[in-house]
Amino acid sequence: MSLLKQPGWLRGLEIVTGLLTMAAGVSVLIFPGLGIGTLVILLSVGLIFVGIRSISLVGFSRLSKGLRAVSVAAGIVALILAPIVLLFPGLGELSLVFILSYGLVVYGFSRIFMGYELKGADGLVRGLLVAVGVIDIILSAFVLILPGVALLTLTIILSFAMLLSGAEILYSGAVGRTWLGNLVKDVADEEKKLITV
Repeated sequence: MSLLKQPGWLRGLEIVTGLLTMAAGVSVLIFPGLGIGTLVILLSVGLIFVGIRSISLVGFSRLSKGLRAVSVAAGIVALILAPIVLLFPGLGELSLVFILSYGLVVYGFSRIFMGYELKGADGLVRGLLVAVGVIDIILSAFVLILPGVALLTLTIILSFAMLLSGAEILYSGAVGRTWLGNLVKDVADEEKKLITV
């Protein structure tokens, strides 16, 4: 598998956002007695970091427009929904949990799309991306489908999704090489073919 060396700014951003996203998820698990409102706010902060990371992929100008568009769209949705939770805490705790769930569903679909687009990548990398996306969607869908479950339970479920997403972001930054390498190579090869024709 071809791995693309990440620019320093993206590597640093991924490490920071991955750690902060995981910290938000861990805080919910460690301090469940803080109150649902506080826990939801912590998760919304984590979703903001997930959104920032998604939008940062637009910096890979040699990626396909479709992949960059999906990543940016997922990031924008996260950056719209998470601040709503922070700015309008009076909406009701269940509504806020739903808003966060929708944000994670969109992020999950973007991971699945990336796994699909990376046809030339190692099966393990594609599988991990798709697995993160599917788990995010399943956990978020569980929250949306079963609103009668206690709010604390729903919040803890979302914290697991946040932990998983944060771990994936942190790993990418810590390794310093991204799974986008094959995709960038394919795009570069296509550009060379067009230039030589």
